[in-house]
Amino acid sequence: MSEPEIRLQPWETLFEEFNAQQYGMSFDTAAKATGKSPQAVSKLARRLKKASRAHVARIDYGSPGPWRKSATFDDPGEAPHGPLWIYPTREIGWGYLEFDPGEWHPKASTAAHLTAVTELRLALTGMNTDPRIWTSERLLRRRLKSETGRVEVHIHDGWVRDFADVDKVWAVEVELSRKFGEGRLTRALSVALDAAERCELAGVLYFARGAGLRRAVENAATRLAHQRGLDQLSNLEIHDLDITLARKGVR
Repeated sequence: MSEPEIRLQPWETLFEEFNAQQYGMSFDTAAKATGKSPQAVSKLARRLKKASRAHVARIDYGSPGPWRKSATFDDPGEAPHGPLWIYPTREIGWGYLEFDPGEWHPKASTAAHLTAVTELRLALTGMNTDPRIWTSERLLRRRLKSETGRVEVHIHDGWVRDFADVDKVWAVEVELSRKFGEGRLTRALSVALDAAERCELAGVLYFARGAGLRRAVENAATRLAHQRGLDQLSNLEIHDLDITLARKGVR
């Protein structure tokens, strides 16, 4: 027996499209995105899941609790660990993305990074789903496939159009933790910059979490500039992620 169809309000349709572009998001991030209460987000999630438009899962990636048990989404007798996530079914994602995204489910190893990227997107461009304003990583993976069906260039966390110069598009990279090891951070910067140049972008906007990591990125940028015979990298801007989120009211 098929599930009943539901009529979505404009804000719900916008949320579904945004969510499909970003893979999925936690209930908390969904509340920030929509400006709705946690109760309204939970109600929407119930409706979308019942109509087979979305999956709901609890993802434990070490984020701080305590977590409130959900009578709707948690199994009886099971203690909740980690936030609840909502993400579109394959068919609904296909409808919004206009290509088959395949089966996708959130993983604990990448959930924190996906959350940070989504929060940054909200801070910079809000809920705008125009891919000319913000091109999500999910859309980039489709766009940058070669004729062989493989992606042969580094995929950035997103592309964003320059607010001051609409002819410029910047790659966006989000870094949450230090890449330890000989030259790993420098190589990561190099790969991101080379991919931006190959795609004819203005450069890379690098957002690092915390003052310590930002300094490490700045030091890596200085080393990379010297390796390339430059005083500084003119196509790289380094920003503090949490300061940016706080300034824009996202965190």
